[in-house]
Amino acid sequence: MSKFFKLPALLVVITIPAVVQAQHHFSAKTEALKLFNKYKPVIEKKNNAVVDNPIAIVGDINGDGKEDCIVSFVMTSKNGGNAIVGHESAIYLNSGTRMKVTGAFPAFNFCYTLDHIQDQVIFGKEYECAPPYKNILRERKFAYVNAKIQEIL
Repeated sequence: MSKFFKLPALLVVITIPAVVQAQHHFSAKTEALKLFNKYKPVIEKKNNAVVDNPIAIVGDINGDGKEDCIVSFVMTSKNGGNAIVGHESAIYLNSGTRMKVTGAFPAFNFCYTLDHIQDQVIFGKEYECAPPYKNILRERKFAYVNAKIQEIL
């Protein structure tokens, strides 16, 4: 076999992993949800509850130009029913190559859902804390300041 045939084949073998890796698209949302789902059993055990349908929103919350993620979830009773026994939101910051959980929303004295992130502002809606949990009371805004979530009044 000629040396000329071996060299192109060798180049193809060497470049395939680089091309495959370059085609792998990093998704802040997908990566944050993977991390969250690994930790979900711990949350459920700690709270003696079931984590119900986590919702992820993405956007830059810390001003570094990278897409961060907030995973918001409610916890319901293990015994069934529609009562919400807890609500939390975990914050995942994007390093550019991976997501890292950096904290959670503080406990507020109102129920809320998170809607979207725009210009480092986290938009949410306050809702009535009673079934059917659909009565929206007003819009709320939050910001990530000094590694903590604060409500914008």
